[in-house]
Amino acid sequence: MRHRIDLSRINISGIVMLMIFGGFIAAAIIHPPSKYRVPKMTAADRSVTAVHESGHALLAANLPAAGDILEMTTVSRWGILGSVTRAPADKDMSNADRNARKMAELVIAQGGQIAEELILGTHSQSTIQTSDIKAAEQIGFDLLGGPEADLLPSEAEAGVHRLMAAAEQRAREILSSRPTQINALADNLMQHDTLSGAEIAIILNGGTLDRQQENTR
Repeated sequence: MRHRIDLSRINISGIVMLMIFGGFIAAAIIHPPSKYRVPKMTAADRSVTAVHESGHALLAANLPAAGDILEMTTVSRWGILGSVTRAPADKDMSNADRNARKMAELVIAQGGQIAEELILGTHSQSTIQTSDIKAAEQIGFDLLGGPEADLLPSEAEAGVHRLMAAAEQRAREILSSRPTQINALADNLMQHDTLSGAEIAIILNGGTLDRQQENTR
């Protein structure tokens, strides 16, 4: 015996969600995911991104607590114009080491915008800079103890601003004394799109990359 569906008992919001979900599936079939699809970068975008990411990478290379650099790239992946990837934190590290890493991350988060200012003379609030600021604010809040600290909003805001100001000062001290290294990283990144941690170390030590020789081995 067939059962008739009582349409009056169907949740309309459920139907809407099913339609939206179906739309996502159809879109994925018609336009399969691609790490290159979002967003499309112009030559100017790549140039700015290369400098921006080089600022992050140079700070990471000068802050041992930040962990080893694995990769720096200007290949856009799902809305991110570029990135610097570092080795994950050790799960068993002490609280002191964990806080030192977070403080290093707070300094690194300032690097993109400062590098753009130093090398390109830009002071605009781009989307990627806004993302860095939000990340820095979250790191600062975590350093204050996060929600468990039970701080008043005014206390949390003041504490985060204090930590970010100290981190920005440290970032400026490092980057302003190394503009040649920022340019060297950015130039190589523009040429190769992606640099490994080992290649970044070679560049920062004044060496020259020779990928053609590596490919013939």
